[in-house]
Amino acid sequence: MKLIITENRQGGANLLSDHLAQAIAGNPHIVLGLSTGFTSLLAYQSLVIRHHEKGGFSFNNLTAFSTDEYVGLPPHDHRSTRFMMNYHLFRQVDIKRENTFVPRGDAPDLDAECKAYDLLIQARGGLGLVVLGLGHNGHVGLNEPGSIAKSRTRLVDLTPSTIAAISGGERFKSFTDAPPQAISMGMAQILNARKILLIATGVGKADAIKRMFEGKVTPGVPASFLTAHPELTVITDTDAVSKLDPAVIRSLT
Repeated sequence: MKLIITENRQGGANLLSDHLAQAIAGNPHIVLGLSTGFTSLLAYQSLVIRHHEKGGFSFNNLTAFSTDEYVGLPPHDHRSTRFMMNYHLFRQVDIKRENTFVPRGDAPDLDAECKAYDLLIQARGGLGLVVLGLGHNGHVGLNEPGSIAKSRTRLVDLTPSTIAAISGGERFKSFTDAPPQAISMGMAQILNARKILLIATGVGKADAIKRMFEGKVTPGVPASFLTAHPELTVITDTDAVSKLDPAVIRSLT
C-alpha cells in the first residue's frame, strides 16, 4: 500500500492520469475498471490531452468497465455514467466502442443485468487495474456502508449522505432529482483487481480517509477493505489527509 499526497485536486488528477498512461503503455490489452467521480473525470481529461499531445500509448486494444450506473437513466441521458464516460473519455480516444462496458440503468431486469455484468468482467479475465473514488461515507464504487467483501455487482440503495453529495452538481441539480438506487460493481470484483488506484481529494474526504486508514476493517467503511490489497495506491491532496495521524502518513509515504 502506498499513499501519495499532492498539493491540490488538479495535482491529484494529473498524477492519476500519469499512472493510467503508464499502465496502458505497459499493457495495451489491460482491462480497466473506471469510476466517474469528479476528480476521476479530471484525470480522464488530462489523460486525453496526454494521449493526443504526447502519444506513446493507445486505447485501441484495452477494455473498460465502469464501476457503477444510476438506476432509471438510459444511456443517452446526460446524467448517466455511459454519457459521462463517452463525453469525457471514450469518444475522445481510439478505444473500440464494443470494448467499453457500463451497466444499463434502464434494464428491464436489473438483477439479470448485474449478473451479466459480472460474467462480462470474468470473460475478459478480470480487472487489471481499477480506478476508484472515495465517498464521504467511505464507499467505493457505490458500495455503500454495509457492503461485504464478497459482494458482487448488484442493485444498491443509496444512503441519504450519498444522495446529498451527488445533488447540486453537474449531474443532478437537487436532492429530489438524484436517483435513490444504482448498480454498483461489487467489492469482490474490485478486490480481485491486480492493481487499485484510489483518488480522494478535498477536505470533505478527510474523515473518510481517517476512518479508512486508522479504523477497523469493516463493512461500515467499505474502503477499509482495500487496505489489505497488495497493490493499492492512494492518491490524495493535503486537504484530504488533514485529519490523518502524521505517524500513519510517514509509514505510508
